[in-house]
Amino acid sequence: PGRLGPLLEKEGKYLLRHPVVGVLVLVVPAFAVLVAWKVLPRIPPEAGEVVAALPLFAFAAYAHLATQPFWLNAFGWERGGARLWYLAPVALADVLVAKNAAAYALSLALFAASAGVGVAVGGAPPAWALVGALALHAGLAPFLLGLGNVVSILNPRAAPHTVQRGGHLSPLSAFAGMGILAGASTLFALPALLAVRLDEGWALPAGWVALGLAGLALYRALLPRTARLLASRRAPLPASVCGDDS
Repeated sequence: PGRLGPLLEKEGKYLLRHPVVGVLVLVVPAFAVLVAWKVLPRIPPEAGEVVAALPLFAFAAYAHLATQPFWLNAFGWERGGARLWYLAPVALADVLVAKNAAAYALSLALFAASAGVGVAVGGAPPAWALVGALALHAGLAPFLLGLGNVVSILNPRAAPHTVQRGGHLSPLSAFAGMGILAGASTLFALPALLAVRLDEGWALPAGWVALGLAGLALYRALLPRTARLLASRRAPLPASVCGDDS
């Protein structure tokens, strides 16, 4: 869309320039290789296809966990630039969507790379498992990103443009992120339990697509309220992210 294009370009450039992204691109797929090499062969065939696909599903969720500094502290990288969002003639809802889209694109790239090297090392999973993993990754996004917007707005922190351990999120935001991911994972575990009980793999992508569509509808319904919350933080948010990142 025309109005989102420049915002998406700006957010994408911010992510690509950050050294944390380079580290994630190297480390996450390497972790997937290790899992495919050491863990997958230890899963007995009698465990069933659903259990054998669990490492793939785990990486679909882990890709979101690895990128949480970008969706739990979306304004932390702005520094003085955060003030521009309140001065520029742009809709704050569009700003949130652009930030979410950039964070999701990064997470999707990490998952695709992890799945690719996992397949190369451990062999191709059933088609339903690949579809299910994509549905899980996409379905989790609106829940995580929508709630992450609230955390980013209410508890921003000036984040360094370095690979500084523990410096990208405040302890409160990190704790909130754990709760958000745990809650979403619990919700998405319900179709997995059903699939294991029925030993029917296609129950997974069907259930996760349904949950994802529900999450997307909720995200869109709550976006105007989240944008109004962002507008109400005109003074405290820039003050927080323009401070010291130590």
